[in-house]
Amino acid sequence: MSDPAPDKSAEKPAPAAGKSAGGGMLPTIIAVVLAPVLSWAVVNFVLIPKLTKDIKSELTTIMAQASKRDGTEAAAEHEADAHADGGAHAAPKAEAGGHGGKEKVEVRPKFENLTVNIAGTQGTRYLKVTFNVVGKNDAANKKIDAKYAEMVDTTLTILASLSMPELDEPSSKAVVRGRLVAAFNDLLKAPLVEQVFFSDFVVQ
Repeated sequence: MSDPAPDKSAEKPAPAAGKSAGGGMLPTIIAVVLAPVLSWAVVNFVLIPKLTKDIKSELTTIMAQASKRDGTEAAAEHEADAHADGGAHAAPKAEAGGHGGKEKVEVRPKFENLTVNIAGTQGTRYLKVTFNVVGKNDAANKKIDAKYAEMVDTTLTILASLSMPELDEPSSKAVVRGRLVAAFNDLLKAPLVEQVFFSDFVVQ
């Protein structure tokens, strides 16, 4: 008897099984390869642009706030300088702003660069002073400002009477201050002047 023919149908499933296994691995391989690429793309094209935009927005806001604050401080300093450095012939009052309804800011006149020849020096030495006069209150300051011209004349008279020995004394500035306060109050016919502050007292 001849051997039975081999059953070919039993050998066919093996290649199919191998093909199926290979097909099942392909999506996994693709996922493993593409995952880093997708992560890189998300970071570079989504996250980084968003973070950059947020940072720029925050910096713009901070700079705007700082600029606004600097502008406010500069305006305040300018107003303070206007109070401190009013010229000798400045008007008693100046408007704080150009708009109607704004309060007016008082600008006190300053006794500035008053110069006289020192007595007994035949014109070879002189004294130059700059000072502010402070009244006891606002009403007193208004009366002082109204008598500005007369107070300048009184000051020049007192300064021109000083001699070098008097000015050489360590307390010369305090003595001159006391004489000015007394003379101003006598001129105003009331003790309205509280103090005299020198910003310049030069003997040459």
